[in-house]
Amino acid sequence: MQHDFDVIVVGGGAGGGTFAYACARAGKSVLILERGGRQAVGGPVHDERTMLIDKGPYDDREVNVNGARRRLYMGGLLGGGTSLYGGALIRPSLGDFQPGRHYGKRISRAIWDWPISYDDLEPHFTEAERLYGVAGCADEDFGPLQKPARGYPGKPLPLHPLNERLMAANRERGLRPFRLPLAIDAARCLRCATCAGYLCPTGARGSAAQLIEAAVDRGDPITVRTRVEVERLVKGPKAGVTSVLVRDRDTGERTQYRARRYALAAGAIGSPHILLRSGFDHPLIGRNYMFHIGAIVAGVFPFSTAADASFIKQVGFADFYFGTSRYPHKMGLVQSLPVPGPLMSAKVMPFLPAPVRQFLRERVLLLAGMVEDLPNPANRVTLAANGGARLTHRYARYDLARRKRMTPAIARILKRAGAVYCIARKFISHEHVAHQCGTLRFGIDPAHSVLDPDCRMHSDPSVFVVDGSFLPTSLGVGPGLTIAANALRVASGVVSEL
Repeated sequence: MQHDFDVIVVGGGAGGGTFAYACARAGKSVLILERGGRQAVGGPVHDERTMLIDKGPYDDREVNVNGARRRLYMGGLLGGGTSLYGGALIRPSLGDFQPGRHYGKRISRAIWDWPISYDDLEPHFTEAERLYGVAGCADEDFGPLQKPARGYPGKPLPLHPLNERLMAANRERGLRPFRLPLAIDAARCLRCATCAGYLCPTGARGSAAQLIEAAVDRGDPITVRTRVEVERLVKGPKAGVTSVLVRDRDTGERTQYRARRYALAAGAIGSPHILLRSGFDHPLIGRNYMFHIGAIVAGVFPFSTAADASFIKQVGFADFYFGTSRYPHKMGLVQSLPVPGPLMSAKVMPFLPAPVRQFLRERVLLLAGMVEDLPNPANRVTLAANGGARLTHRYARYDLARRKRMTPAIARILKRAGAVYCIARKFISHEHVAHQCGTLRFGIDPAHSVLDPDCRMHSDPSVFVVDGSFLPTSLGVGPGLTIAANALRVASGVVSEL
């Protein structure tokens, strides 16, 4: 059979973009198929209405979520979530690779151990940190989280004065705050308060789009098609997938491309959706959808914090990662968050007058706990009647209970730094789906996993998955760095066999 490319990659986010970059750098011809467009140079990147209310750079599809149509905060441009994230790229703990030690009978025996170890990913973590320009302080105490033995490739931003106060006050009480490893170039960073959720105006924040564009500029064998919809993987009578059917979203023209290998990286909703549309029928396709349940607490200070006017997302706490002596249940990382802008504040707190919201914005600091939600087969992606994606998701009581226990611990962190009052968010947002994963998990046994340990589909040796869908559990940190590192690991294997 004649092939148009060695590898076709569906999606250009943390997994797909990194995977494509690695394959192209190794001399393999690569086609990236991206549903979104490229980031425009300039434009209203600091416009809160354009970015977050109208969701300009986000995925323009509506997804049926628990029976309601919603537009989700998912990256809708080349680079995926890495074009809009806050830049935190954090290594997980060794214990994340053996979830059975922490959850026991709460999860399936089949996923008590990941099919790979931390050591299998370690060199790829180092390479991903280099590619994305991660800056951090490896001499600080990260608690149970891993960090590079030889330090980070970049130097971190100077600490915001409020973060200095936060870290000092809590170190005095025996906690171990550390500076978040951030894929941000301090020399180009404008210290924007509008960072997470917004496009970066200077390119200081590392992204998969930057890797792809760098490969194109170098003349690597990589082709990028944007604003195209992958309708399905075309299967032959015997040989598995033989091509991919693509529709141009602007002209409606349909094209089929053939490759020696295919890599899905359309996200934990998009990748299983494509497989279901293509007629794949493994019972676990689309199941066990996860995204972290957030314990978000705002500390109100008696003075202006200036957190609403500068970059503030710099501090992490892993002290409760595996619980406490009084509550020995795994929870996850606590990290600082940017202050929401005036319009998002009005969306979240419409019951408060505008002057009160502004008063609070000038005097708050937000911290978020990322509680590792457990896989549940009932949380799943399925096909809607119109062929679109339908998402069913509910957090389990155990997930909600751990969030409830983490919330007062976060409030204590803020009060030690001077907060006089703390406000905790109790509702669940079904629009914000950061850190989604789990719908095509990898494993050794085909009865309990869709992918093998190399992230190749058990049912088709030519198809790989390199986005967060492969994760059997959701980790206690954001999965971005793990996704990128795994994409490099999988690319190494694909390049070798090609």
